[in-house]
Amino acid sequence: MTTKNESIASIKHDMMKSCVVGNNTFEVVYKDGTRAIRLHKTDIITFTANRIVLNANGWETVTTKARMNEYLPFYTGLGVSQRKYKWYVATQDGEVPYYDGMMFDYDGHHCEPFEMRMDNVTSNQATY
Repeated sequence: MTTKNESIASIKHDMMKSCVVGNNTFEVVYKDGTRAIRLHKTDIITFTANRIVLNANGWETVTTKARMNEYLPFYTGLGVSQRKYKWYVATQDGEVPYYDGMMFDYDGHHCEPFEMRMDNVTSNQATY
């Protein structure tokens, strides 16, 4: 069992407040206004101003999946499921394979990080 102090020790300097919302699960509000659901020492769901980010940090367990499903906003239609040991996320656009760091808008659509979208880069722009 992870105590609240153990769970937030590494983020204490960035955190504004936190509260226990379940067994080994905490809601954290960061100084920048970002909100997260933290299971043990991992922010499994992060709520930014315009995105929801999922991150199991490699811990694709029954508990992590259950917490994600419990705390994902109902109105988004997002949900995490598993078939043959692989995770999937139900979105408004259909089911997509899960990966750590995947992003969604608040309407439940899967979004690629801007910097990874090659259609936003023209051939004469600097590469990174």
